Amino acid sequence: MSVLVLWKRYRIWVETGLAQKVFEVGIALLVGLMVGALIVFSWGMPSKWQQLIVAIPIALTLVLLINDLNKIMLAAIAISVPLNLDVALVVSPYARIPENIVRGHRTLAGFTDLSLSLAAILVIVGYALWLVVPRGERKPVRFFAGTSIPALGLIFFSILSVFQARDWQLSSFRVVQLLEQFLVYFYLANSLRTVQDMQFFVTVALGAMLVESVLMLVQWNTGTEFIIAGVQAVADGPGRVGGTLGATGPAAGYLSALALIACAMMWASPRRSQKILAALCFGLGTVALIGTGSRIGLIAFAVTVLGYVLIELVSGRVQRGSLVLLILVVLIVGVMFYDAIYTRYTAEDYGSAESRPMMYRLAWNMIRAHPWLGVGSGNYALLTPDYFTSDVGTPEYVIDVQIHNRYLLVWAESGSFAVLCYVSFLGSAIIKAWSCIKSKQRWISLMGAGLGCAILSLCIQMFTGSFHMRGITLFVWLLVALAAGLHNLGQANSSPSLEPGSST
Repeated sequence: MSVLVLWKRYRIWVETGLAQKVFEVGIALLVGLMVGALIVFSWGMPSKWQQLIVAIPIALTLVLLINDLNKIMLAAIAISVPLNLDVALVVSPYARIPENIVRGHRTLAGFTDLSLSLAAILVIVGYALWLVVPRGERKPVRFFAGTSIPALGLIFFSILSVFQARDWQLSSFRVVQLLEQFLVYFYLANSLRTVQDMQFFVTVALGAMLVESVLMLVQWNTGTEFIIAGVQAVADGPGRVGGTLGATGPAAGYLSALALIACAMMWASPRRSQKILAALCFGLGTVALIGTGSRIGLIAFAVTVLGYVLIELVSGRVQRGSLVLLILVVLIVGVMFYDAIYTRYTAEDYGSAESRPMMYRLAWNMIRAHPWLGVGSGNYALLTPDYFTSDVGTPEYVIDVQIHNRYLLVWAESGSFAVLCYVSFLGSAIIKAWSCIKSKQRWISLMGAGLGCAILSLCIQMFTGSFHMRGITLFVWLLVALAAGLHNLGQANSSPSLEPGSST
């Protein structure tokens, strides 16, 4: 093939915009891989240099995407969840330190300090940039009433519950965390104004998931734990890993939800590179999910994957052969790791399953005593000794510092109206995502099914999983923001001829 022919093909490639698309995908992958590589290969670095683990990939993104600040912010928010970084501003006297544990201060780590997450810092910068844009050039701010109203209701009743709290400082910490998550949700939902924006964010998130999955698989095989520059990868007993999300339950929620989004991406994206990325994320993420040993995570994943397949069978958007192949892949992975799955469901769990009903009875005692405003946000663990009754069980550490049920935790701490707002917040997001299934635009309809199933997977896991940690709670709000943004795109784009990469 002559040089002239190659040059002509290159010019066609550039002029059709394919070069820009490949560039964007490459940047998304590069950011994720840089984060993972720096974490994996920097054990021996002096501590003062380890901050580069965070600074280098973000700075690299800024340099490479300097002409599109919106994409810079989207990429940074997407990788902030697995990085799970925050800065402690104030520490409560009830902090989980050995001296306080000895004194019986039975509070939860992560609830005893006022912290500012990396995502919150980023969106504060983003809001400031909104303000400096000339009035005539500002894009209109959308409210997303279906999800924003219950979110604000949850915050409002959480603020009211502060007046019930034994420790106001712990309550204020939790309220600030809710406000922070709302700001991130609202910023992201307003930043996803085009299908291209949505594709970019999902691609970066999947790139970060791929790195997280590989890291967890390495942990699963080696049993390695580490903490570098505030980024910590943990294990939870023999044969269970939590990655950088802080625990096995949050890691399972993160992986299962993004695996479902990867499902949608495999068929929704017209780009081969994104299809390959999605397939890798689904396969490695499924194996890493098994490595978490989360029983509810595996059940929720199996249920929602089956639900996604049924939705696509009915809609007819995806060939039946492809859906059958997806189920076969899941079954093959299950057979390959049958021993690990079977052992997790049948081996001694040291009272983990038995403790769940005791947690629920203890929480119910608290709810019955304070049904309307709860005992105060962030005060559950502090007050549990006051609500032990003979039917709860033996008071032990494992059952009274937290509830492995997100809904009961919100109910006990902030009251009945707060839990109704929280359920409405999640339910509205699922409805918004699934309403996109009828969209004439293929990418929106397929992603709506995947995103709706992803949020549903998390909702199922909240019944018995520990969903109180900052990383996973922020991830839930980000998925709701995606659902709100996708629903807005579905309403704005009714033309079947609109290309996936075009703007609204």
